[in-house]
Amino acid sequence: MIKTPDRAQPLPPPPDGSEVRRRALWRVFPLIWLGYLFFPVRSFLGSPHSSGETVAVLAALLAFAVVWSVVYSRRLWARHLALVLAGFLACGALYVAGLKVIGYDSATFLVYAGALIGYQGSLRVAAGGLLLIVAALLAPGWLDAGVPGTGRLDMADLVQVLVLTCVALYGNQAAYRQVLSSLRLARVQAEKEQLAADAERERIARDLHDLLGHTLSVIVLKSELAGKLQERDPARARQEIREVERIARGALGEVRSAVSGYRGSGLRAELARSKLALSTAGVRLDLDAEALTLPAEVEYAAEMVLREAVTNIVRHARAGVVRVLIGQQGTQWVLEVQDDGAGRGDAAEGTGLTGMRERVRAAGGQFSVGSGGSGGTTVRASFPLRPAGRPAPLNRPVGA
Repeated sequence: MIKTPDRAQPLPPPPDGSEVRRRALWRVFPLIWLGYLFFPVRSFLGSPHSSGETVAVLAALLAFAVVWSVVYSRRLWARHLALVLAGFLACGALYVAGLKVIGYDSATFLVYAGALIGYQGSLRVAAGGLLLIVAALLAPGWLDAGVPGTGRLDMADLVQVLVLTCVALYGNQAAYRQVLSSLRLARVQAEKEQLAADAERERIARDLHDLLGHTLSVIVLKSELAGKLQERDPARARQEIREVERIARGALGEVRSAVSGYRGSGLRAELARSKLALSTAGVRLDLDAEALTLPAEVEYAAEMVLREAVTNIVRHARAGVVRVLIGQQGTQWVLEVQDDGAGRGDAAEGTGLTGMRERVRAAGGQFSVGSGGSGGTTVRASFPLRPAGRPAPLNRPVGA
C-alpha cells in the first residue's frame, strides 16, 4: 500500500454568523462616514440657490461619494494611490468652493481629505497631505475673515477640525495597513494551497509510476512465460495465468490504497514482492538484512527505492544476481541494491531515479547511483539512524 505523507495543516473552520456580521459591518463602516455630509448639505439647503447651482452641488457630492466608496472597497486597486490623491484634491476643491457658499461647514471636506490621504501606505504622503490641510485652514484671510453661515472660523473651530482630521488620518493609516496585511495573508494562503496541491499531484504521479511500473513488469514477464508454456506445459501455463490474476488484483488494491492515502505495506512485504519479480525474471536475490525499527517516512522511502531499483533491474539490467543490503553503517541506516548486469553507462537519469532521489531527500537521506564492482549498477540510499527498538529480523538471507 501507499503511505500518504504528512499533509498541510487543515484550513480554519468557516466563520460563524457573528464573525460574518462583524466583517460585513467593517466593510460598510466607511460608508457610514458619508453621513457627515449632512452638515454641508444642511447649510447649502438653508439658503436659496438656483436650480443650476443645486444640480451642480448634488452632482459634486454624488461624485465624491462614489470616489469615497471605491477607495474604501476591500479590493486595493492597482492605481489606489492615484485614486486617493484624486479624492484628496477633490475634497480640497469642495472645501474652497464651499467656503463661498456654505461657510464653515465646508471644513467637513478637510476631515474627509485627511481620512482619504491616510488610507494608503506612504507616511510621507500622509504627512504631506496633513500639512496641506493645515495650510488650507491657516491660509491668509480665511482665519479672521467672515464667512457666510457661521460668522467666522475661530480657534475652537480650527482645533476641532484639526483634531478630527488627525484622528481620521491616523485611524485610516492603521486600517489600510491591516487591510493590506489581510490581503497579503490571503494571497500567501492561496499560494500555499496551490503548492500543496502541486506537491500532492507529484506524489501521486511518483506513487503510480513506482507501483504500476513494477507490477506491470511482473505481469508482462509472467504473461510471456505463460505464452511459451501454453503448448509445452499447459498446467504450468495455467498456474502462471492464475499468478498474473493474483498480482493484478493485488495491484488494483494497492492503487485504491494509493488514492485513499493509506500507509505502505512495509519493507518486508516489498522484499517478498521483489524476490518474486526477480525469480520470475530468472535473477537470483541475495539478501543481507539487519533488523531495525525505522521511522515510517524512512521505511516508506526505502520501500519505494527498492521497488524502483528492482523494476529497473528486471526491465533493463540483464542481470543474473542481485544483492540487497539493509542495515546500519556507523550512524546511518543504509539500503543498497547492487546487480551484475549491463550497467547504466552514460544514460540520463529518468523519472524513476529522479523520483527515488526526491523521496530519499524528503525523508532526510542521501541517494546515489553508481557502477557496481562487478560491472553492474549500485543504488544506495542512506538515512540518519534514529533507533527505536530492535524487533525480529526481516527475512534472514533469502537465497535463489
